[in-house]
Amino acid sequence: MSFLMSAELPINDRLSIIDSLSFMATAGDPRKERRAARHRQIVDTAWELARENGLGGVTLHEVARRVGLRQPSLYAYVPDKLGLYDAMFAAAAQALLDDVTLADHPTDPRARLLSVTTAIARFSSADVARQQLLFTPAVPGFVPSPGSFALAERFLAWVVTEVLEPVGAGEPDDVDLYSALVAGLILQQVANDPGGERWLRRIPEVLALFLNRGQGR
Repeated sequence: MSFLMSAELPINDRLSIIDSLSFMATAGDPRKERRAARHRQIVDTAWELARENGLGGVTLHEVARRVGLRQPSLYAYVPDKLGLYDAMFAAAAQALLDDVTLADHPTDPRARLLSVTTAIARFSSADVARQQLLFTPAVPGFVPSPGSFALAERFLAWVVTEVLEPVGAGEPDDVDLYSALVAGLILQQVANDPGGERWLRRIPEVLALFLNRGQGR
C-alpha cells in the first residue's frame, strides 16, 4: 500500500509502534529499555536481510538466529511474519518522516516544493527494499496496522499543509496527481536507473507541468 496515494485516509493521533517504543525507552524502566533496544535490533536485522535477499527473503528463523534468539522467543517482540513487516514499515515510514520534514527546506513555496519532492524521491529510490515496502504491494497479504500507517498519514498531512497548499495545490485531486507523479518518478528511477539520476533529474520539469496544470483550472 502506497501511503503517497492515500489522501482520502483520515488523519489520526494514534501512537505508532515507534512512538510507543520511544515512550517505553524514556520511562526509566531498564527492562523496558532493553526490550525497546531488542525490538530495534530485530527490525534493523530484518532490513539487513531485505537488502541482501529481497523482502521475500526475510524469515523469522534467520532474524532470530542473527540477533541471538531462538525463534519462539522472537514472538515476544513480533506476533508473526506480517507483524515483522509491520514493524519494518513503521521504521521506514518514521525514517522518511524524519528525513524529509526535519530537513532545512527553502521558505519560498515553489522552491520548497522542489526541495521536498527531491528529498522524497532521493530517500525512496536509495533503497529498493524500502521503496517496495513503503510504496508497492510487494508482500502478499501485508497491510500496515493502524498504528504504523498513522506515520504515513502524518507524513502526507505535512506534505499537503506545508508544501502543496502554499502553491495552491492542496485539493484532493491535486494531491492525487502529485502522489502519482512522485510515485511514478521513484518507480522509474528504481526500475530503470538504480543508483543513478536519470529520472531524478526530471523532477523540476514534472513539477512545472504539475503547477501549470493547477493554474490552468
